[in-house]
Amino acid sequence: MLRVTKIEPKLFSDKKRKIKKPKESTAWRELADIREDLRSHILTQEQDNMCIYCEKKISASSQKSNIDHYKTRKLYPELTLDYNNLFVSCNHNAHCSSYKDRLPLTKDDYQNILNPLSIELNEVFGYTSFGEIEPLNKKAKFTQECFNLNHISLVEERKLIIQNFESYREFDEDILVECLGGHIGLIRELKKEKK
Repeated sequence: MLRVTKIEPKLFSDKKRKIKKPKESTAWRELADIREDLRSHILTQEQDNMCIYCEKKISASSQKSNIDHYKTRKLYPELTLDYNNLFVSCNHNAHCSSYKDRLPLTKDDYQNILNPLSIELNEVFGYTSFGEIEPLNKKAKFTQECFNLNHISLVEERKLIIQNFESYREFDEDILVECLGGHIGLIRELKKEKK
């Protein structure tokens, strides 16, 4: 899971001011004409082209990614247009936002899900040598489960990176992230371990 800093773009602020009922979940429909640009902004300017949850590199196309309401519009309609509640997630059906949004989560559950705006990754997640995310506390475990971050496809990708990391160690972090398709948290952990 990435930690990000949010800076609301002007195109979103301007559009939001024109919406009559911004605290209702239906307000999201009124952003249809800027969603593509908004998704691109969040992904490129804040998330370095990575899914906020699984950290895989993704494109801004609607076939590959979506703007996720971290706290769902169904439970939190008042946060529909809260920019700090919007992140870009991959469209993989078995993990990340698609997986989370199918769970019967309650408002109480959201108190136990880590927020990408306020986490310190190295304090909440580690990695096993088999490519699994290892939650370091109860909140991290619940978060990992809510986004299915140990889905077999993610575990296999991370496992391959771990097995071959010695070959990549001398490269800069940015190059590794680009070449290995994301997984910045794992790469940082491996680089730290190898010092």
